[in-house]
Amino acid sequence: MGSNRTYFRTQDRLAGDCMPPRQRSAAGLITALADAYERGWQPADVMHVTRRALGSGAVPTAAAAVLYQARATDVDGRAPREWRAQLEQIADRESEAGRFAAGLPAYCDPDEFATALDAVGWQIGVREWVALTVQWLELPRLTRLCDPPSTWPRAGTRPQTTDVVDDARCADPKVLNRIRGLLAKAEATDFVEEAETFTAKAQALMTRYAINSALLQGTGPTDGANTAVSSRRIHLDNPYVREKVHLLTAIGEANRSRTVWFDRFAIATVVGSPLDLEQVDLLFTSLLIQATRAMQSAGARDADDADNFRGSRTTSFRKAFLFGFAVRIGQRLKETDSRATAEAAVDADVRIDDLLPVLAARSEAVDAEFERLFPSTKASRSRSVDADGWYAGQSAADDASLSPADRAIAR
Repeated sequence: MGSNRTYFRTQDRLAGDCMPPRQRSAAGLITALADAYERGWQPADVMHVTRRALGSGAVPTAAAAVLYQARATDVDGRAPREWRAQLEQIADRESEAGRFAAGLPAYCDPDEFATALDAVGWQIGVREWVALTVQWLELPRLTRLCDPPSTWPRAGTRPQTTDVVDDARCADPKVLNRIRGLLAKAEATDFVEEAETFTAKAQALMTRYAINSALLQGTGPTDGANTAVSSRRIHLDNPYVREKVHLLTAIGEANRSRTVWFDRFAIATVVGSPLDLEQVDLLFTSLLIQATRAMQSAGARDADDADNFRGSRTTSFRKAFLFGFAVRIGQRLKETDSRATAEAAVDADVRIDDLLPVLAARSEAVDAEFERLFPSTKASRSRSVDADGWYAGQSAADDASLSPADRAIAR
């Protein structure tokens, strides 16, 4: 057990009822958070379930606690890269909590944390502390995707260097930043045509990079043991969470990745190579934007027809729309992947027979890691869906842009 976590537990136990209720609540909350981390939860997971269970009002306090705990335990000097990246995202999204945590002295205890909250006028009642604490205490065990904090180097030592993959096999950060920037512009604009242009550019850039990287890796050994495999959790928000999972799964299958779904917490875990995980994540974001926009457009087009308009606004229609969209997108992505791989091999003067074993080895490595992490999963079954929504979703998927050069499939 790490020294900082032991300190929090000891402080809470020795102080007992001598601590004021607010300070005692803060100490209990931080201990609950540390325990959740040991059970496989990560900072982004904790923030996601807090928002779902307690509402957006609890998010600032949760963010302050998460960021405080990271600072007090010297996470920057100890944690894996992905863990640190999650904390940076939390600080960016909850800027007030980020500024507050950054201003705390290093290694301050829960008492100082609670006192600092008072000093800046952050009014948090004991009930809110207790609600957060109970929520975090009741989080069940999750499959660990990285080593828990108790196994990290001691505070003040160098950060972990044993991340799942090395830089040579990771996606180029510059390329990913360009893709994220294009997708952010697509989400921000109110003009459908402009959003589709940004999305198409992002997808084209991603596809070119993925194929080139596959060809480069194809010159190496085909032994699956040498294939880097990682896992990533993706958090889904209402509405239509199950239908969004179908879209994520379809994208993953087209990119040699596998997905497991935790319905209670609306969390999906995707297993694949680091580059494929980046591609799945970015494609999911992009295509979900397109699907939502297409679903809204379907309702607008039917506005003049009262019967169709009512149908296109029903929950069953929208669920079926997204499900149909997911199925057809998965088919298109698989077709595109096969075609692009063959064309890229020809352009690079590489025999397709030399490239396919590399891709097969990657798939086998993913399957092995998936079975290791989740040995007791079961396949989900599709339910009956609204026929009109299904066909409308498939039609929208045919129109979805996978690259700037793509044209809609003739129907």
